[in-house]
Order: sequence, then structure tokens, then C-alpha cells
Amino acid sequence: MHKLCTRIKYFLLFDGKCLEPKEREAEIISEILLKAASEPEFRNSLIRDPAAVLEMYNVSPQAKMVIKRTIIDLTQ
Repeated sequence: MHKLCTRIKYFLLFDGKCLEPKEREAEIISEILLKAASEPEFRNSLIRDPAAVLEMYNVSPQAKMVIKRTIIDLTQ
């Protein structure tokens, strides 16, 4: 049975454990980059207009910058 997080606003339940926002952002960054690697249409959208694609995700501006820089590095 999962333990409830008392501060849902600041913690997320993920795979049976409570993660702090920075840990959850790392998970989301990883998910986005894996999706970009495996789905050409998503990758092309991310390359063309990263701001529009990343608006769908609830991550900090710093996390969005990491994703943008990673995509730029991979396409050069």
C-alpha cells in the first residue's frame, strides 16, 4: 500500500515513493528525451517549436532549458 504524501502540492507519488519536485522533473526530462529519441514526429515538433511542445509539461523553466539544450546538441 502506498503512503500518502501530506504535501501533494510539493510531492508526487511515483512508483511507490514520494518524489520531490526536482526529482520528478528529472523523470519528466528523461521521459521527454526518450520520447524524442523513439518518436520522429515528436522529435521534429520539439526541434521546430520547443516552447510549444514543452508547454504541455509542468516543469520549471530550468528543466525546459535542459531539454532545449539537449535537443540542440543532438541535432548538431
